[in-house]
Amino acid sequence: MASLPEAVQKPVTLGERVRAARHALGLSQAQLAGDELTKGFISQVEAGLVRPSLRSLQIIASRLGRSLDYFIGDESLAGAKRRVFHRLAAQAAIERHDWAAVRREASSALALQAQAGERATLLRYLASADAAEGKREQAFERLAEAMSLVDANSDATELAELLHARGVLYVEHGQLAAGAESLEAARDVMEQREITDPRLRARTLVHLGTVYRRLHRTVKALATYELALAVASRSSELRLAAQSYMGVAVALYDAGELDGAIGNYQRALGLLERVSDTTVELSVMQSLATVQFEHGDMNAARETVDRCSERAALAGDVRVGAIVDVLRARITLEEGDSENALRLAESAGARLADLGDHRQQADALRVGAAAAHARGDFGSSDQSYRKAIEILASIEDHPDLSTLAAEYAQKLRARGDLESAFAYLELARDPAASRPAS
Repeated sequence: MASLPEAVQKPVTLGERVRAARHALGLSQAQLAGDELTKGFISQVEAGLVRPSLRSLQIIASRLGRSLDYFIGDESLAGAKRRVFHRLAAQAAIERHDWAAVRREASSALALQAQAGERATLLRYLASADAAEGKREQAFERLAEAMSLVDANSDATELAELLHARGVLYVEHGQLAAGAESLEAARDVMEQREITDPRLRARTLVHLGTVYRRLHRTVKALATYELALAVASRSSELRLAAQSYMGVAVALYDAGELDGAIGNYQRALGLLERVSDTTVELSVMQSLATVQFEHGDMNAARETVDRCSERAALAGDVRVGAIVDVLRARITLEEGDSENALRLAESAGARLADLGDHRQQADALRVGAAAAHARGDFGSSDQSYRKAIEILASIEDHPDLSTLAAEYAQKLRARGDLESAFAYLELARDPAASRPAS
């Protein structure tokens, strides 16, 4: 048990707080140390001779049943600095698509009394994690709350970020008109406020181009994609340096050197703002090739597909590689080679199914169905068309479902199956209705 003076005197330093908490639980220094630490280390911490790393302090705090803030609340690791660090760490976690880390770091920053503008940014980070995990309504609620906190005059960049995030979320759930409106608003804010963030501008443009394409506004889609491609410059050396800075930042934070950690995160994120990542570049090329194909420019489409396929292979991006193969299959089918088109579509569809990209899987099935139909294999064609329709209905992608149902109705009509053709034509007119019986 703690002695009377220790029980009466309020512990002030980190070491004194460790000692008081240990005595309150009746633990020896060796018991607190356990297997991960040593009795000598605990003794030095309590005497104020060493400052434990964050990881060591987390072990100590866990064993003593106290929060980390209890030990470092009035130490040099001040609340404002910790909030900045957690915000930067959350932003870096988004770059890695580490959604658990995004939630952890953003929530930690929010708990440290963030001001309105910073709170809006943190809510946007959490909305990104929600969207990635399929929590659509929660993501929209966070974005709505964030937008209510933003001052359009002083926080124009954050407003553009929020409009972009909301637009992408609308598009991902088939609400194309609402998505276009939000993305156009983001673009307009950047132009009016002269925001020169190349990554945000490129991503907004590529998503807006995709919406225009899906709304069959081909000329606007082409112009938007070409502008996005001009913005999306690449520099792998800068990205590698940024990743190195992130690693240094984590190590410094673990050692308790918060200023150094924040500085390195800021350097990393500064470099990332100067490049547009491979995902954006590939997305632009893939979408541009689609528009070129739909515009009837087969040579340009195949050239863009080849470039995109090569870049995807170098970047190790399996998803984009599969999507590009679907487009290659479509071009191949248009050129009259239904056998190779079917092979490409089936291979790409299997990869997309493994990746869980259901919308693109449905597109691969659609191309495979058209190829099977061209070969006279109507049974396989029907099976693929109906599976694609089922997938699009399950994810409530009504615009693409309407287009696919109309295409299938035309195929059925050409074969003389007028009853089924009429049923799918009705589905095309009202994609929210029940699907025709198989």
